[in-house]
Formats: sequence, structure tokens, C-alpha cells
Amino acid sequence: MLLSTAEDLAIFTQELQKETDRGLPLVAAALIDELLSDTLRSFFIENSTHDKLLNGATAPISTMSARVNLCHALGLIDDYEKSESELIRKVRNRFAHARHGLSFDDDAIKGLCSSFSSPLPEGDAYPAHTPRFRLINSTICVVLRLYHRADWVALERRKSKVWVEPDFTRWRSTEEEPPAKGEVVLGLHPQQVSLVRYGTKPEE
Repeated sequence: MLLSTAEDLAIFTQELQKETDRGLPLVAAALIDELLSDTLRSFFIENSTHDKLLNGATAPISTMSARVNLCHALGLIDDYEKSESELIRKVRNRFAHARHGLSFDDDAIKGLCSSFSSPLPEGDAYPAHTPRFRLINSTICVVLRLYHRADWVALERRKSKVWVEPDFTRWRSTEEEPPAKGEVVLGLHPQQVSLVRYGTKPEE
């Protein structure tokens, strides 16, 4: 791990521990959401389209849930990272939608936090049995794994490619240029104009 990364994560951990019960899951989920967005951006083709997908109120993958699922579907995060991120998101949503009074003593919050599978530190110095600590622990574990994921994913960034020949479809007169043997021809009028198809199925 780079020294700068370790220092940044140390500061983040310290700030995370100082957050209120409501602020903690919001900050935790926000960082993971940002890392997922960066990961997708590193995988997409370098053009303006990905901004329309990722940013804005109507963007189809502007939510954390959508980003988690898409990253998982594309193989950019594994099952563990998906599961922990989803639990953190659910805890965040519980706090975000509650008007007041919600804390980590809430039974629903306790239930979600008990489902985290991140390894816990040993020793009496850590309150590993508390829901709040389990959320912090899971957040740190996930962030450690995703912190440089975008850099690795960028090595496999998708490239724009041509799927068919430039002259895949064109109109021509069959009287002037008869179709080659075996060529698929879709005619609008017999012996006059046709749409010539050059493509074949991958298995062919």
C-alpha cells in the first residue's frame, strides 16, 4: 500500500469514528459509492456517454444500488464486496429516512450490522460486538479493497470497436450488380433494389 493511501485511510478512519450515529453510515456509504463510480468510469469507453449514465438525477446508474449491481455484473467487484456494500447502503437508508431518534440500538439496525461478514479484530480493546463498530469495520475493509480498484480496472478499459464492416448495409441495383453466391439479399422490389447484408453470426 502506498504511504499516501495509508495516511488518507487513517484520517478517514479517525473522522469516521467521530461521526454521529446518523452521520456515520452516510459518510461510509458516500465514500464507497464514490469508489464504485470511479471504478465504472475507469472501465467505460473514454467518451462523454458515461457522464450521462453516472451523473444527474435521471442517470440510470446514479444510485449506489445501481452501481453496486452493475460493478458486480461486470465482474469489477466480487460477491463479498457486493454483499458488504449492500448492507452498508441499507443501514444508510434506514438512518437517512428516519426523521429523528434512530440509533445503532435499533433492532433493525442491529440485525443489518450482525450480517456483516468482514473479519473482526481480536482483543478486548475493540468493541467488536457492537453494531456501530461492525459497520465501521466493514466500511474500512471494503474501502481498503476498493481504494485502487479503479486503477486496476483501467488496465481493462473497454475500447471502441467496429462490430461490422463499414459497408455492412447498402442499397444497390441487383440488375447492375448481381449478389454473390450465398449472399443474403432483402429486396424491396424484384430485380430492382435490394439491401445487401454481409454480417454473419459469431458461431459461423
